[in-house]
Amino acid sequence: MTRRGIRFEPKDEPLRSDVRRLGELVGEMLAEQGGAEFYERVEAVRQAAIRRREGDARAEEELWPLLSNLEPAAAAELARAFAAYFQVVNLAEKVHRIRRRRQYQRRPQEGSLVESAARLRERGVGPEEIGDLLAGLRVEPVFTAHPSQATRRTMLEKQQRIAERLVERLDPTLTPPEERVLWARVRSEVTSGWQTAEHHHERPTVADEMEHVLFYLTDVVYPVVPMFYETLEEALAEAYGNEAPVGPMPPILRFASWVGGDMDGNPNVDAETLLATLERHRRLVVNLYLPEVRRLARRLSQSGTRVGVDAEITDRIADYAGLLPDAMAAVPARHRQMPYRVLLGLIAGRLEATRDGAAGGYRQAGA
Repeated sequence: MTRRGIRFEPKDEPLRSDVRRLGELVGEMLAEQGGAEFYERVEAVRQAAIRRREGDARAEEELWPLLSNLEPAAAAELARAFAAYFQVVNLAEKVHRIRRRRQYQRRPQEGSLVESAARLRERGVGPEEIGDLLAGLRVEPVFTAHPSQATRRTMLEKQQRIAERLVERLDPTLTPPEERVLWARVRSEVTSGWQTAEHHHERPTVADEMEHVLFYLTDVVYPVVPMFYETLEEALAEAYGNEAPVGPMPPILRFASWVGGDMDGNPNVDAETLLATLERHRRLVVNLYLPEVRRLARRLSQSGTRVGVDAEITDRIADYAGLLPDAMAAVPARHRQMPYRVLLGLIAGRLEATRDGAAGGYRQAGA
C-alpha cells in the first residue's frame, strides 16, 4: 500500500516517508496472512475509494460491486485490513508530532513551562507567590469507563512497541542494518496484531475496563509525570535563578478513575469490585516502584568508609531492620558497608511486604 492524493508540507515529508513504508509493510503482511486474492481485493477497494474521494465519478461504480454481497466474515476481514493500515498511520502521525516537538524545543515555545515561568517573573510575581501558587494548584484528570472501547491490553502494548520502534528511528546515527532490524520488529508486531483478536468474544467486564485504563496509567502516565515535575523545576530555576522555590515540589498532579468504583453507573460494580480494583491498583504501582528502587540501589554504591553518611540514613536502616529482620539478614556481607544500598534493599523489602499484605509493609503514604 502507498499513500496517494494527500499533499504534505515540506516539514511533513518525514511523515510521508514513514506512511509510505508502513503502508508497504501492512500490504506485505496482508498478502502473507490473507493470500494474494485477499490482498488484491483490499487494494482494489483502496484504489477505488481514493479515486472516489478525488472526484472520479466512475470510481463509485467500481467500488459498489467490490463491497456489496460480501459475507459477514469477509466484510469483517476487509474492515480489519483497513483498520490495520489506519492504526499504523495514526502511530506514524503521533511519532511525527514527537519529531516536530523535538525541533520546537530547541527554542522556548509560547505556552510552555519555561515561557510561562519567564512571563510570571516579568510581571513581578515573586518566588514566594510562586510557591503559594503551586501549593494550591491541583490538576486531576479522571478516567471514565467506556465498555465499547475496552481494547485488549495486549493490543495496546503492541501499538506502543511499534511507536517505540518508530521513535528509535529518529536517531540520526542509526546504521542501515540497525534500521532494518527496527523495521523487522515493526513488521513482527503488525503481524502478531493481525493474528490476535482485538476484543474478547465475551462482553467486556469491569475488570476488562479497568485493565484498559490501567494500561494508560502504568505505561503512559507513570513514566511522564516525573518528567513534568523535573521540567517545572527547571523552568522555575531558569526564570528565578537562586531565588527559585526550593524543597519538594507539591503534588500538583493527581489521577482518579471511575472504573471499578462507579456503583451508580454500572450494576455490576459493588463493594467487592471496588476492593478488587483498589488492590489491583496497589499491586501495579508497587511493582512499578520495585525495579526503580533496585536500580537505584545498584547505582548508589558509596561505602561508609569513603563518604560521610547522615545519621537519618543510619537511623532509618535500624528502624527498617527491626521491621524486616529477614530482609536485613538477606543483605550480603559485602554490601553491609554500603548504607544507601542497604537502605534501598530494605525499602524494596517493605514494598514487597506492602504488595503482599505482609507484616512490615507501608500502611500509609510516608509511613
